[in-house]
Amino acid sequence: MSAAPSHSADAITDHRGGLLFCLMLAVSLHTIDATIVNVALPEMQGTLQATFDQISWVVTTYIIAAVVLTPLVGWAANRFGVKRLMILSISVFTLASVLCGLAVSLEAMLAARILQGAAGAPLIPLAMATMNRLSIDSGDRARLMALFGLGTMAGPVLGPSLGGYITDVATWRWVFFINLPVGIIGVIGLGLTMKKGLHMPGHKLNGIGFLSLAIAIGALQLALDRGESEDWFESTEIVVYALIFLATAWIFAVNSRTSSRPFLPGSLFRDRNYMVGMILVLVAAGNMTASVVLQPPMMQNLMGYPVLDTGMLLMWRGIGMMLGMMLTPRLTSLFSVRTLLILGGATMAAGIYPFIFLTTETPAMVLAAPPVLHGFGIGILFVIASTVAYASISHELQVEASSVFSLVRGLGQAASISIVVALVSRYSQINHAELVERMTPLRAFTPKSISVFGSPEAVQQLAISNLMVSREAAMMAYNNAYMALFFAALSVILTAFFVKIPSPAGKATEESVPAHPVEA
Repeated sequence: MSAAPSHSADAITDHRGGLLFCLMLAVSLHTIDATIVNVALPEMQGTLQATFDQISWVVTTYIIAAVVLTPLVGWAANRFGVKRLMILSISVFTLASVLCGLAVSLEAMLAARILQGAAGAPLIPLAMATMNRLSIDSGDRARLMALFGLGTMAGPVLGPSLGGYITDVATWRWVFFINLPVGIIGVIGLGLTMKKGLHMPGHKLNGIGFLSLAIAIGALQLALDRGESEDWFESTEIVVYALIFLATAWIFAVNSRTSSRPFLPGSLFRDRNYMVGMILVLVAAGNMTASVVLQPPMMQNLMGYPVLDTGMLLMWRGIGMMLGMMLTPRLTSLFSVRTLLILGGATMAAGIYPFIFLTTETPAMVLAAPPVLHGFGIGILFVIASTVAYASISHELQVEASSVFSLVRGLGQAASISIVVALVSRYSQINHAELVERMTPLRAFTPKSISVFGSPEAVQQLAISNLMVSREAAMMAYNNAYMALFFAALSVILTAFFVKIPSPAGKATEESVPAHPVEA
């Protein structure tokens, strides 16, 4: 007979299994929706009449809205209660999903995605905290955290293949409509299985700190998203975004130093291990998200893959990441943190390296096998980044540390998408110009020369040649973007020499690895 739930678990629910199911549903709803749209982006681009860089905003707006509001979750859960906040979050998330599916313009889609990301922000931290409270003992807590980890892995593993299948048999709009029945089940299930009394530890909200940080992040992301199309600082718009970012970042810094209760404790940023952990998760999350966003348009528009095959091939990176996260706790008993950091960085770099040499004729095996290795390295780094970051953080700062960690991970995802999209746009033009210079017929392809010397057949042939050159230039631009991700992965190896994990005796060592729940 299993042990009865603890008193704290009894205070939360009388239906432990049902509540766990609803919590996993909430986690999967948020994580799958972060990746399910990636495969559908090329289809959405045509319907919404968006450019390549504009359609990427469908992903970045969702991420930024979620990460900006994540630090507010503790305060909101303490004020309104966990049950009420979770039901409200799922309800608004589901409504926003329907609005995404109904969107007929890019502006409407982006507004709905911002609402969706904001509504999804509380789901993962509240689900994790509630599952911690439901645990009976340390062994049960470990099993529940493993279950939570599987829920967070639903996005990278199931999202691309599910998105590809839905887009193939229906339209991209059903990628969002599919959330409607899931959201309804989640709302009804939480209403029936969770009691009202649960609140989370919270603190008084520092409004100035939160608003200045939110505006700074928004201005920075807008500058990154719009910079390439507006010619960066040649544009007044980008200059304004930069000034807003600098002003609000300065306000946030001053408020953090002078406030008795800053929005983010400054002591976190004086912890060397915590800073190393944030760098690791920044690079790992950026590598994962950018590579997944780059692949669908490259495969569908340049390599001719159908949407279903694209989704299935994207799934392999998620499988590799899941294996890395599952095996790393076992590897920590055999290798030091430093060794695992080097292994994770080298594996991640090795997995992305073949993508530097892709061509429009590359076989499917090359698009499937290396991502497994890439994902495996990312999985190692996610676990080690969490381990290193929390190694010397006091218990009193765990909540704030978790919020900042999630914020940095999200910023890494959003910023990496903007950077690689800008690289593809920029190098497509540069590569095209260089290729044309090497081809005499195309170099002479001007309206004046055609009107004087060109026959209709010659014009048609030159147009076809120009399309082939444009396709090849775009493929080379993707190679350039993957090269940037490759060097970012290699940079992880350098962080290994700055890590010191406190041992139980208080001495610094690279051998001990304290466990901590990991979110992909």
